[in-house]
Amino acid sequence: MRHNIDELPRPARILIVDDERHNRSLLEVMLTPEGFIFQTASSGEEALAMVALEPPDLILLDVLMPGMGGYEAAGRIKSNLATKNIPIIMITALDDRDAKMYGLSAGAEDFLTKPVDPGELCMRVRNLLRLKAHSDEALAQRDDSMGMVSHELRNLLNNILLNATVISDDANQSDAGRRTVERMKRIHRYVARMNRLVGDLVDVVSVDAGKLALKYASFDAVALIAETVEASEHAAADGGIALASDGLEHALPANFDRERILQVLTNLVSNALKFTPRGGAISIRGERVGKELRLCVKDSGAGIPADMLESVFERFFQVRKNDQRGVGLGLYICKCIVESHGGRIWAESKLGEGSAFYFTIPSGDRALGTQLFDQRE
Repeated sequence: MRHNIDELPRPARILIVDDERHNRSLLEVMLTPEGFIFQTASSGEEALAMVALEPPDLILLDVLMPGMGGYEAAGRIKSNLATKNIPIIMITALDDRDAKMYGLSAGAEDFLTKPVDPGELCMRVRNLLRLKAHSDEALAQRDDSMGMVSHELRNLLNNILLNATVISDDANQSDAGRRTVERMKRIHRYVARMNRLVGDLVDVVSVDAGKLALKYASFDAVALIAETVEASEHAAADGGIALASDGLEHALPANFDRERILQVLTNLVSNALKFTPRGGAISIRGERVGKELRLCVKDSGAGIPADMLESVFERFFQVRKNDQRGVGLGLYICKCIVESHGGRIWAESKLGEGSAFYFTIPSGDRALGTQLFDQRE
């Protein structure tokens, strides 16, 4: 059951801290297409005052500034219980190990080196805002302990990734170093899997508590499919798997929660990658069928036995293949998200011929804004 909350989700507020006006303006221009609200500060002292007055959702913090520098400002923000959960991306002209290690010690979540690449900046800001949104949502649940644990886990995992990146940068100069880089890539993959698991656990808590929040707005499903392909193509290439969209000549507009439907597509592609062998293929297709959008992720993997097709969406159900294991939450969460939109999800498969996962989204008019889905009622 859905409950209107009667307010649109507010845009994220970004605080840009740099003593050079040109740098502040440049970062703002790079991020303007994302629809954020901006605040700017020209010093660490001014940034602390603004954070105390109205905490932002994320801070872009220059390292070298007169007076209080970025490291000290980050340390003070992270040492304050009221502001320690605000993600900080430090921006520095110092592309060296010591600069990054100082930032890690201060509690920064990420680093960017000048000159800043616009695409990388937008991606890292979006990723950190997404993680913060998950943590904030979990902290608002009836089970506050889960929210706090998930937030701390994410912080620890992010620090592992940053340290792995620093080691990789240092080791990339020799044969032995290149072996270290490969090990660091494994760390990145393992931490990414752990991050997804934390997110899945938070979502299950939300579903059980009847507090799965949906933020409806008007989007084009074709653009979402393209984003899914772009986000997953590196993992597909590493596995020797061809990943592409199929038959998307026309726009597919509808009102839905963009992040949640992106989560469904990403989970389905991730699941397909697990069970598709090297040399195989995965395609994502979208089409309008009557008053619905129907999206499909199809793979050329081993297929699913007919007696398991209904069970794959049950909580904790697992289809194991060699070392491909999970806890059986991804498809269950996909089912909850799709059904919360008023759609349905199902799988079709033949052993030896691959599998196709379909889901639908009603394409009719729907009230925009935030709603809660409560499957208990």
